[in-house]
Amino acid sequence: MNEKVLVTNIQRFSLHDGPGIRTTIFFKGCSLHCPWCCNPENISPVQQKYIKDGKKGIYGQDMSLQEIYNEVMKDKIYYEDDGGVTFSGGEPLLQAKKIIPLWKRLHNEEIHQCIETSLSCSMENVKLSLPYIDLYYVDVKLLVPEIAKRYLGLDLNIYKRNVEILLENQKKVIFRIPFICNYTDTSDNKKEIIHFIKNNIPDSVEILKGHNLGESKYKSLNIDYKKFEIPQESDLRSLSDAINDLGISVMIRNI
Repeated sequence: MNEKVLVTNIQRFSLHDGPGIRTTIFFKGCSLHCPWCCNPENISPVQQKYIKDGKKGIYGQDMSLQEIYNEVMKDKIYYEDDGGVTFSGGEPLLQAKKIIPLWKRLHNEEIHQCIETSLSCSMENVKLSLPYIDLYYVDVKLLVPEIAKRYLGLDLNIYKRNVEILLENQKKVIFRIPFICNYTDTSDNKKEIIHFIKNNIPDSVEILKGHNLGESKYKSLNIDYKKFEIPQESDLRSLSDAINDLGISVMIRNI
């Protein structure tokens, strides 16, 4: 448990990152570069200096697995009623080999564990997580190959194989679709999403309404930010209805 990982935040009493009351750990480092990312401080795998409200700071803190364990266990009493610990980022599965001792310890203590993931990582790392993770929130973003590669840096072949691994191992999977105007909401992409979900049945689907709440973080890092148009409720419902027609439970969320 002395292995160290780079963490930007540990958020206690989280209500939107899995069932019940949870503690969410945000890991630094992601292999993608989504234009709409609301946590740009988690993309780079190294520490970054920032200035916010005239104050200087650093995104990213080296923490040992023991230190993380000590922090998350402060709220163990809340995990007993459907709560637990969520691993987010960035992409936590990029650091799977380092995190295993923490996963194993929490698993042995029967604490529910969830991962929020883009699955843009090696198949080996996905397989390493299987014995310990109870729930996977899997991003479903751009599914037209050349578009996914251009805007995200995502290899769809690797992504789709990783999804198959989770489903073949009968893991609980919830797909999360960020509804981003002029990106994920195009006619071609929505057709690909419906086709993909039809052939890879998850436990449920969440459609996440796009927003611009991460703008201040871009400014703090001195990175240009292009605002996105907020989706219309009718467009969100249209996609939701199409997924419902597949017999899959779907929820529209503002998070």
